[in-house]
Amino acid sequence: MKRIAIALLATGSLAAADPATAAAAAPGPLAPHPYEAFLGARIQRTMTLLATSTQIQRNPVRVLFYGQSIVAGGHVARAFTAWAAKEFPHAKVEIENRAIGGYTAPTLVRTARQDVVPFYPDLVCFHVYDGHDSGELERIVSDIRRFTTAEILMWTHHQDHYGPDGTERDRSRDDASAFRRMLAQKYNAELVEVREEWKQWLAQNPQFPRKDLLVDNIHLNSRGGALMAEMVLRHCRFNPLFPSWWASTVRTYEARRPLEERNDEIRLEGAWKRQGVGAGTSAPGSMTLRFHGNRVVADLLAVGGKQGTLEVLVDGKPPSAYPDCYTVTRPTGNPLNASRPMVNRILSAGAPVAEDWNLVLSEVSEDGKTYKFSVTGTVSGADGEGSDKDEVFTSKSGRLTFRPAEITAAAMAAQMKKPFPREFTAKFSTVLLGADSVRCPDKLGEGELHRVVLVQGIANGEHTIELRAKGDGPVALRELIVHRPPLE
Repeated sequence: MKRIAIALLATGSLAAADPATAAAAAPGPLAPHPYEAFLGARIQRTMTLLATSTQIQRNPVRVLFYGQSIVAGGHVARAFTAWAAKEFPHAKVEIENRAIGGYTAPTLVRTARQDVVPFYPDLVCFHVYDGHDSGELERIVSDIRRFTTAEILMWTHHQDHYGPDGTERDRSRDDASAFRRMLAQKYNAELVEVREEWKQWLAQNPQFPRKDLLVDNIHLNSRGGALMAEMVLRHCRFNPLFPSWWASTVRTYEARRPLEERNDEIRLEGAWKRQGVGAGTSAPGSMTLRFHGNRVVADLLAVGGKQGTLEVLVDGKPPSAYPDCYTVTRPTGNPLNASRPMVNRILSAGAPVAEDWNLVLSEVSEDGKTYKFSVTGTVSGADGEGSDKDEVFTSKSGRLTFRPAEITAAAMAAQMKKPFPREFTAKFSTVLLGADSVRCPDKLGEGELHRVVLVQGIANGEHTIELRAKGDGPVALRELIVHRPPLE
């Protein structure tokens, strides 16, 4: 996992690219887009959060780049990061590139549930090959819509250079791009028409054959990367005249809403009913909210010294009591290729707890096809052994399950043409997506809110969340933000 930037604030900036290198890589101008006025229409929640950030309202924005090597190369992600830092210096932008080189959609669908869903971005920038005829590509997109409220920006294929004249795969790439246009329309995603714009740019710039934008048959050089980034970034624009739909998926409940309303989703008790929750009272009180969704986030303010604690209950139980609120992080990389996870997918199961894990491979054959393994957790202890011959492995505690076929030893040994080490340890963690109790840091910067996930991963449906102030210090709750994915 490659973290490109976190918290792009007014006081920070990214190092600019070397001017000479940037000038040499800069592509010629793009032709006017036939639908110029409508670019960005489907990513307006993200653009609104960026564009409306101010020194006293620093909106948090999460952006995830996902796919395979075209995305992992980072041309678009770096350009986006520099653009966001320059254009929106007051936004708190967190950008990650979790793309995995070489993982086409049939493999990437295995890692996406661990990489995309737990991160729960505001925007996913996505491109991957294959899977359009076998279902995995659509499953990745539909899972984003089913499990998150993220907006999606995806793009069609650029022109590669396979075959004697470079056109060997053109027809299949055209067909695959047509399928991506259908997906974008079906799932309300912003589509960057890279393929047709690429063809047009090459026709207008005959001094650049298609291979001159590539370092090999398919991967982008600096000029090709700059061209793709320009195509993507011109979709990133704020337009308040576009219709908005995101109020139905991301709903904000102000904690200080009028107390006299009847049949309201919010109920206040104790001192909060008398004094409200926005002023920072230290007296015990509680707030109950009925909501529909799978994620609740709280925005807290720091007031008056040491801050107080809020206990969290969802449908009467703490978030840690819900197995679906746990996820397993991506395991560390394969020793032959650190960019590939050692195991593509590991699932939490049973009654998980937050803990760190070691998966030790031993007696590994040089070709990586046979091996034994054991798993040990910091809470669960020695939790079971298995081998390549197992179809499914479930740990003794029942807290982990995976298919040994998801271990990437054999694939990497074959691809890298190197022997796999006889022994290797992969590390990962089980983490809780939420918190049983939260408190605001005692000090925050000007205009900063403390945004904390209260619960994430529960079934997308009707729930009740209760926040109870312990009375150990002031609590200033500004609002609750409820996420309701559009597909159920």
